[in-house]
Order: sequence, then C-alpha cells, then structure tokens
Amino acid sequence: MTRPTRVPFVIVNVVMWALMTAILTAVPDALARWLSLELARVVAWAVASGLWVVVLQQPWRARLGPFPLFFLQVALWVSAAFVAIWISDTVRIPVFVK
Repeated sequence: MTRPTRVPFVIVNVVMWALMTAILTAVPDALARWLSLELARVVAWAVASGLWVVVLQQPWRARLGPFPLFFLQVALWVSAAFVAIWISDTVRIPVFVK
C-alpha cells in the first residue's frame, strides 16, 4: 500500500487559508451597513472557521492527534484573522450598494 502524497493536502490547506482570509476581509465590510464591525467580524469568523472544519477536519484528524490539531488550527485561524484585519484596516473595500 502506498502512502498518500502530502502535496494535495498542503495545497488544499493553502487555498482554504487564503479563502478564510478573504472571508474574514470581505464579509465584515459587506455587513458593515447592518452590523457593527466587531459583530460582523464574529459572523465572518463563524462562516470561515465552519467552512474550514467542513473541508479539512477529517484530513487533519487523520494526520494529527487532538491537541496538536487544536493548537495548529487555532494558530492558522488566528493568523488568517490577523492578516484579514490588517488588510481590512489598510484597504477599505468599496461598498457598491447604498
């Protein structure tokens, strides 16, 4: 039996991290009309982390135990959040619907 390659797993993780960062950047700006920035960021966090769990939880569980899994995922999620906050504070996404 051959061992599965790690390249697809790494690629999916990079894509999901970028998607999570995009969600954490775009959703709060899109919801700014109806919610405070802090609450909009919570909604974005719930959407982005939920998507991550749906797509990547099983592959991660197959590779790591519960404690390394928790700490590594939290580190990735927090890094995505910090990058998204930096992007959001640096470049405001224009609102086309008023």
